[in-house]
Amino acid sequence: MRLSTLALVLALSPALGLTGCATVRDHWPWGRHEAPSPPAVRELQVIVPPDAQVPIVLQFWERNTLVVDLTSVPAEGTISLRPGESGRWPARLALRFQPGRFEAVEVRGAQRTVFPVTDDRKGNATVDVPAAVHPAGTDSLTLRWGAREAF
Repeated sequence: MRLSTLALVLALSPALGLTGCATVRDHWPWGRHEAPSPPAVRELQVIVPPDAQVPIVLQFWERNTLVVDLTSVPAEGTISLRPGESGRWPARLALRFQPGRFEAVEVRGAQRTVFPVTDDRKGNATVDVPAAVHPAGTDSLTLRWGAREAF
């Protein structure tokens, strides 16, 4: 009885040792971990009109681009963005939204840009805001989103 238990332990020990190995662990279903989401930051001030519902607008860095996340805003609305404590706009600015929630996004600053939101993509879409829209000296950006006919 003792010999069979010892033989069983010796036979299973290499298999148990391999479960901790990094190359084998990646093949197990519980070995894969999703990449952590980037931490939220407050680089820009978000100003909501007094008569509007306050939307949840997150900001986070993806490499050297500040992403303003509009995925959880209502189907139509308006906000203004102003530089934060630094007083400067980020060198690269992008908007992230969920196709199908609204049809267009307008950005007004030194220039006006309208981004159509098509429903042909799955997942979230990210668009870069041209630097000419928010050059140094621009006081604020106004973002407005909603139905395409409104633009």
